[in-house]
Amino acid sequence: MYLPGTPGEIIGDLRTARGLSKKQLSEITEIVPSQLSRIENGKIKNISSDILIELARALNVSTDYILGLTTIREPKNHDISELGLSNGAVKAILSGNIDMAVLNCLIEHERFTYLLYLIKSYFSDSIAAGIVSRNEIIDLAAAGLSDFYKKTDKDKSEIKKDIKALKSQKIGQHEAESEKIKNTFLTILRDIKKSISSGTKTDPVTSEQFKQIKDELKMNDGNVKTVSCWYMR
Repeated sequence: MYLPGTPGEIIGDLRTARGLSKKQLSEITEIVPSQLSRIENGKIKNISSDILIELARALNVSTDYILGLTTIREPKNHDISELGLSNGAVKAILSGNIDMAVLNCLIEHERFTYLLYLIKSYFSDSIAAGIVSRNEIIDLAAAGLSDFYKKTDKDKSEIKKDIKALKSQKIGQHEAESEKIKNTFLTILRDIKKSISSGTKTDPVTSEQFKQIKDELKMNDGNVKTVSCWYMR
Protein backbone atom coordinates (compact mmCIF):
# COMPACT_ATOMS: atom_id res chain seq x y z
CA MET A 1 0.00 0.00 0.00
CA TYR A 2 1.57 3.25 -1.14
CA LEU A 3 1.31 6.54 0.68
CA PRO A 4 -0.07 9.55 -1.20
CA GLY A 5 2.55 11.96 -2.47
CA THR A 6 6.01 11.63 -3.94
CA PRO A 7 9.14 10.97 -1.86
CA GLY A 8 9.99 14.66 -2.28
CA GLU A 9 6.61 15.75 -0.93
CA ILE A 10 6.90 13.33 2.00
CA ILE A 11 10.36 14.70 2.83
CA GLY A 12 9.02 18.27 2.68
CA ASP A 13 6.07 17.41 4.94
CA LEU A 14 8.33 15.68 7.46
CA ARG A 15 10.77 18.57 7.47
CA THR A 16 7.96 21.07 8.05
CA ALA A 17 6.40 18.92 10.79
CA ARG A 18 9.71 18.89 12.64
CA GLY A 19 10.07 22.65 12.33
CA LEU A 20 13.16 22.50 10.15
CA SER A 21 14.01 24.86 7.34
CA LYS A 22 15.63 23.54 4.18
CA LYS A 23 18.86 25.17 5.28
CA GLN A 24 18.75 23.43 8.67
CA LEU A 25 18.01 20.03 7.12
CA SER A 26 20.79 20.65 4.63
CA GLU A 27 23.25 21.31 7.45
CA ILE A 28 22.16 18.20 9.36
CA THR A 29 22.41 15.88 6.36
CA GLU A 30 25.27 17.71 4.57
CA ILE A 31 23.14 17.65 1.42
CA VAL A 32 23.61 20.70 -0.80
CA PRO A 33 20.59 23.05 -0.33
CA SER A 34 19.91 23.29 -4.06
CA GLN A 35 19.90 19.49 -4.31
CA LEU A 36 17.53 19.23 -1.35
CA SER A 37 15.18 21.72 -3.02
CA ARG A 38 15.20 19.73 -6.26
CA ILE A 39 14.38 16.55 -4.29
CA GLU A 40 11.43 18.18 -2.51
CA ASN A 41 10.19 19.77 -5.75
CA GLY A 42 10.26 16.40 -7.47
CA LYS A 43 12.89 17.41 -10.00
CA ILE A 44 15.11 14.58 -8.78
CA LYS A 45 13.06 11.42 -9.27
CA ASN A 46 15.57 8.79 -8.21
CA ILE A 47 17.12 9.58 -4.83
CA SER A 48 20.46 7.85 -4.29
CA SER A 49 20.59 5.36 -1.42
CA ASP A 50 23.17 7.29 0.61
CA ILE A 51 21.09 10.51 0.46
CA LEU A 52 17.93 8.56 1.24
CA ILE A 53 19.55 7.05 4.33
CA GLU A 54 20.81 10.45 5.51
CA LEU A 55 17.34 12.00 5.13
CA ALA A 56 15.67 9.06 6.90
CA ARG A 57 18.13 9.37 9.78
CA ALA A 58 17.68 13.13 10.09
CA LEU A 59 13.88 12.93 9.93
CA ASN A 60 13.77 9.83 12.17
CA VAL A 61 11.75 7.70 9.78
CA SER A 62 12.37 4.56 7.78
CA THR A 63 13.52 4.76 4.18
CA ASP A 64 10.39 2.79 3.23
CA TYR A 65 8.25 5.57 4.70
CA ILE A 66 9.96 8.18 2.53
CA LEU A 67 9.52 5.94 -0.52
CA GLY A 68 5.83 5.58 0.32
CA LEU A 69 6.03 1.83 0.90
CA THR A 70 4.77 1.84 4.48
CA THR A 71 2.61 3.95 6.78
CA ILE A 72 4.92 3.24 9.73
CA ARG A 73 7.17 6.23 10.33
CA GLU A 74 9.60 4.76 12.86
CA PRO A 75 12.64 3.02 11.42
CA LYS A 76 11.92 -0.69 11.67
CA ASN A 77 15.54 -1.66 11.39
CA HIS A 78 18.77 -0.20 12.67
CA ASP A 79 20.83 2.19 10.54
CA ILE A 80 21.71 0.17 7.45
CA SER A 81 24.99 2.03 7.07
CA GLU A 82 26.34 0.06 10.05
CA LEU A 83 26.09 -3.17 8.07
CA GLY A 84 28.97 -2.15 5.80
CA LEU A 85 26.97 -2.61 2.59
CA SER A 86 28.11 -0.89 -0.58
CA ASN A 87 26.00 1.68 -2.42
CA GLY A 88 25.20 -0.88 -5.10
CA ALA A 89 24.16 -3.51 -2.57
CA VAL A 90 21.79 -1.07 -0.81
CA LYS A 91 20.25 -0.05 -4.14
CA ALA A 92 19.69 -3.69 -5.04
CA ILE A 93 17.95 -4.35 -1.71
CA LEU A 94 15.82 -1.19 -1.79
CA SER A 95 14.78 -1.82 -5.39
CA GLY A 96 12.75 -4.83 -4.30
CA ASN A 97 14.32 -6.97 -7.03
CA ILE A 98 15.95 -9.27 -4.47
CA ASP A 99 13.95 -12.08 -2.89
CA MET A 100 14.63 -11.34 0.78
CA ALA A 101 13.39 -14.78 1.89
CA VAL A 102 16.06 -16.45 -0.24
CA LEU A 103 18.70 -13.90 0.80
CA ASN A 104 17.92 -14.48 4.50
CA CYS A 105 18.18 -18.25 4.11
CA LEU A 106 21.43 -17.90 2.18
CA ILE A 107 23.14 -15.67 4.75
CA GLU A 108 21.83 -17.65 7.73
CA HIS A 109 23.04 -21.00 6.40
CA GLU A 110 25.81 -22.54 8.50
CA ARG A 111 28.03 -23.09 5.42
CA PHE A 112 27.58 -19.61 3.93
CA THR A 113 30.68 -18.25 5.72
CA TYR A 114 32.71 -21.16 4.35
CA LEU A 115 31.37 -20.43 0.86
CA LEU A 116 32.52 -16.82 1.14
CA TYR A 117 35.95 -18.03 2.28
CA LEU A 118 36.23 -20.27 -0.80
CA ILE A 119 35.14 -17.44 -3.11
CA LYS A 120 37.62 -15.02 -1.56
CA SER A 121 40.40 -17.62 -1.89
CA TYR A 122 39.44 -18.08 -5.53
CA PHE A 123 39.75 -14.35 -6.24
CA SER A 124 43.01 -13.96 -4.32
CA ASP A 125 44.59 -17.08 -5.91
CA SER A 126 45.83 -18.13 -2.46
CA ILE A 127 44.83 -21.77 -2.95
CA ALA A 128 45.75 -21.74 -6.65
CA ALA A 129 49.34 -20.90 -5.73
CA GLY A 130 49.50 -24.08 -3.66
CA ILE A 131 48.07 -26.10 -6.55
CA VAL A 132 50.75 -24.75 -8.90
CA SER A 133 53.47 -25.73 -6.42
CA ARG A 134 51.93 -29.19 -6.04
CA ASN A 135 51.88 -29.69 -9.82
CA GLU A 136 55.54 -28.62 -10.03
CA ILE A 137 56.50 -31.24 -7.43
CA ILE A 138 54.62 -33.89 -9.43
CA ASP A 139 56.46 -32.81 -12.58
CA LEU A 140 59.81 -33.12 -10.78
CA ALA A 141 58.92 -36.60 -9.53
CA ALA A 142 57.76 -37.66 -12.99
CA ALA A 143 60.96 -36.27 -14.53
CA GLY A 144 63.04 -38.27 -12.05
CA LEU A 145 61.22 -41.46 -12.96
CA SER A 146 61.65 -40.68 -16.66
CA ASP A 147 65.42 -40.37 -16.19
CA PHE A 148 65.43 -43.68 -14.32
CA TYR A 149 63.31 -45.20 -17.13
CA LYS A 150 65.94 -44.23 -19.69
CA LYS A 151 68.88 -45.62 -17.70
CA THR A 152 67.49 -48.88 -16.32
CA ASP A 153 67.54 -52.25 -18.04
CA LYS A 154 64.76 -53.63 -15.84
CA ASP A 155 61.11 -54.06 -16.82
CA LYS A 156 60.02 -50.57 -17.84
CA SER A 157 56.27 -51.24 -17.93
CA GLU A 158 55.84 -50.62 -14.19
CA ILE A 159 57.86 -47.41 -14.39
CA LYS A 160 55.66 -46.17 -17.23
CA LYS A 161 52.57 -46.90 -15.12
CA ASP A 162 54.06 -44.97 -12.20
CA ILE A 163 54.83 -41.97 -14.40
CA LYS A 164 51.31 -42.04 -15.84
CA ALA A 165 49.77 -42.33 -12.35
CA LEU A 166 51.82 -39.38 -11.12
CA LYS A 167 50.83 -37.13 -14.01
CA SER A 168 47.16 -38.04 -13.53
CA GLN A 169 47.35 -36.43 -10.08
CA LYS A 170 47.89 -32.98 -11.58
CA ILE A 171 44.84 -30.71 -11.53
CA GLY A 172 43.95 -27.34 -13.02
CA GLN A 173 44.94 -24.17 -11.18
CA HIS A 174 41.36 -23.42 -10.05
CA GLU A 175 39.81 -26.84 -10.57
CA ALA A 176 39.70 -27.86 -6.91
CA GLU A 177 38.35 -24.48 -5.77
CA SER A 178 35.67 -24.43 -8.47
CA GLU A 179 34.46 -27.87 -7.46
CA LYS A 180 34.37 -26.94 -3.76
CA ILE A 181 32.51 -23.70 -4.51
CA LYS A 182 30.00 -25.50 -6.72
CA ASN A 183 29.38 -28.37 -4.28
CA THR A 184 29.10 -26.07 -1.25
CA PHE A 185 26.71 -23.73 -3.05
CA LEU A 186 24.53 -26.59 -4.29
CA THR A 187 24.36 -27.98 -0.75
CA ILE A 188 23.19 -24.59 0.52
CA LEU A 189 20.64 -24.29 -2.30
CA ARG A 190 19.15 -27.70 -1.51
CA ASP A 191 18.75 -26.71 2.15
CA ILE A 192 17.18 -23.36 1.19
CA LYS A 193 14.72 -25.10 -1.10
CA LYS A 194 13.63 -27.37 1.77
CA SER A 195 13.30 -24.39 4.10
CA ILE A 196 11.20 -22.35 1.66
CA SER A 197 9.08 -25.36 0.69
CA SER A 198 8.27 -25.97 4.35
CA GLY A 199 7.02 -22.39 4.66
CA THR A 200 9.60 -21.35 7.25
CA LYS A 201 9.63 -17.56 7.65
CA THR A 202 12.05 -15.21 9.36
CA ASP A 203 10.79 -11.92 10.78
CA PRO A 204 12.88 -8.83 9.94
CA VAL A 205 15.15 -7.77 12.80
CA THR A 206 14.03 -4.77 14.82
CA SER A 207 16.25 -1.91 15.96
CA GLU A 208 16.29 -3.30 19.51
CA GLN A 209 17.22 -6.79 18.31
CA PHE A 210 19.95 -5.37 16.07
CA LYS A 211 21.50 -3.54 19.02
CA GLN A 212 21.31 -6.67 21.17
CA ILE A 213 23.03 -8.77 18.49
CA LYS A 214 25.68 -6.10 18.01
CA ASP A 215 26.36 -5.93 21.75
CA GLU A 216 26.66 -9.72 21.96
CA LEU A 217 29.14 -9.77 19.08
CA LYS A 218 31.20 -7.05 20.75
CA MET A 219 31.33 -9.14 23.93
CA ASN A 220 32.52 -12.19 21.99
CA ASP A 221 34.93 -10.64 19.50
CA GLY A 222 35.74 -7.23 20.90
CA ASN A 223 34.31 -5.46 17.89
CA VAL A 224 31.98 -5.91 14.94
CA LYS A 225 33.75 -6.18 11.63
CA THR A 226 32.18 -5.07 8.37
CA VAL A 227 33.63 -5.90 4.97
CA SER A 228 32.89 -4.98 1.39
CA CYS A 229 33.56 -6.94 -1.77
CA TRP A 230 36.88 -5.19 -2.44
CA TYR A 231 38.27 -8.36 -3.98
CA MET A 232 35.58 -8.26 -6.67
CA ARG A 233 36.57 -4.85 -8.01
